[in-house]
Parts: sequence; C-alpha cells; structure tokens
Amino acid sequence: MLPEASGTLPTGLGMLQEAAARLSGFYAEGALLIRMPRMADRDFALRVLSALRQTPVGDTAVLVGSSGLFGFATDVPALTEDIDISVPEATVARAGGEIVEALRRQGFEHDQGTATFIGPEGDVFDLLGHGEPGEGDHIGGTEALRVMVFGDLSRVLGVPTATVELLGGGRALTPAGFVVSKLLTERAHKGTKDKLQALLVLAERGGEEGFQQEVLELLRGLDSVRLDDIRAEAHSACFVLQRDPAFTDAGAEGYAPVAEQVDAGFRRLLAILEKLDA
Repeated sequence: MLPEASGTLPTGLGMLQEAAARLSGFYAEGALLIRMPRMADRDFALRVLSALRQTPVGDTAVLVGSSGLFGFATDVPALTEDIDISVPEATVARAGGEIVEALRRQGFEHDQGTATFIGPEGDVFDLLGHGEPGEGDHIGGTEALRVMVFGDLSRVLGVPTATVELLGGGRALTPAGFVVSKLLTERAHKGTKDKLQALLVLAERGGEEGFQQEVLELLRGLDSVRLDDIRAEAHSACFVLQRDPAFTDAGAEGYAPVAEQVDAGFRRLLAILEKLDA
C-alpha cells in the first residue's frame, strides 16, 4: 500500500477524481449515447509491471508519463487512456523479440511496428526506452521491437534518487522525478497537460520536507535557456487554464476545476527556479 500524501489539495481535485471515475462510462448528447474512452488505472499499471518481470526486462521497468502518478500517493488524477513504461534501451536492443514473445504468452498482443501492446480486455500500454542522456532523442531497439528513447527522460531516470522500487516489482518515479520529467517534456500534443500535472504535484507536495530540494537538484545543471523555457511553458499552461477554462488540449481540459492549485504550484516552481538563478 502506498503512503498517504502529506498534503491534501482543496475540493477541486476531489471533483476531478470523481469525474475521472466516470470517464469510462457513457454520457448523453441529444439523442446519442456517447462512449467515453476507458481511463487507465493503477491496477492495470501494476499488472503490466508484473508481466514485464517475466521478460528480460525484469524489475528495471519504470512507470513514466502520466502513468507516473500511479507510482506514489497523490490526489492528482492521471486522466490518461494508456500506460507508459520506460525500459532500458540496451535490454530492448539485446532481447526485443524475447520481450514481445514473453508478453504475448501473458495475453499482451504487440501492435507490430510500434511499441504498443494491447491487453486481454483492450487496455493499452506503450514501451519507451531510456539510455545515455547525451545521445538525445532517437529510436532504439531491434526490428522485433522499436522504442522511442528520450534524452531528457533518460537524464531523469539516470539519477538513482529519481525513482523508487515498488513492492510488487518494477520502479516508479518519485514525486520530484515525476515533476521534473513533466517539466522537461516538450510536445505540442498534450503539452499543456504535462505542465499542469507537474504544477499540481508541486502544489500538493510543496510543503514536504526535502521535496523542493529534490526538484532543485534534478533541475540543477540545465543551462539558463532551458530553465527559461521551463518557466515560460509552465506559465503558459497556467495562464491558459486561468483565462480560458473552456479550452481543450487532449485531456488537459479535465484539470479546469483546479486553476487555483495550478497557480500555487507555479509560484512554488518560480521559487525553485529563483534559487537556481541565484
């Protein structure tokens, strides 16, 4: 069982959790009954990690992306339709075919040509790779299994204190590791969602002893241009949510009820960045 989060956020996140719990159902729009997409949950994430333990990946798989929120106690809902798990690039290069076959025997079908796997009940997870940060973003693996390797994620996962071992096997990002991985993620699609998730965890965990220092240490070493980018992108996400709660951005609109918490997280981020600028 995960420990309880030390800080609780106001009622906005409670509203989000209730909404997330309903997202896998139906809603009416006029005379139509609309099927909502199935939201991934922590139980499925842990089942995937358990399945990967029976492959050459072993216990080296790490919950990342929005799925990282399933790795520690938090009131922030992931609002994600699939699970993202990062595995060592070297393992995929050495044993990609074995990984695919071992997962197939456990009921996970590989979408050939991608890093996507589909479970017996239609749940989906994607494999990513991590390796040497200096090699930047690239595609790794073998013909049997190709994975996208991100330099920034590799940088975070390369810090031993940025992940923790889970009781059932596999690893997860720490809250600080999650925040920094989201702040460093650069993408147009779902980019606002990344930043909002980071700011919400900052708001929730900011009062914890040592948490802000962990975030600071993971950001240390980035050049001033990159730090300015982090500040600007977080501010943009915060501004959009406050000024236009009706905005849409591939799931980020689900965080509209918690604009005040996002703003609190942004202020905590600014305080951390000011220390790095000093």
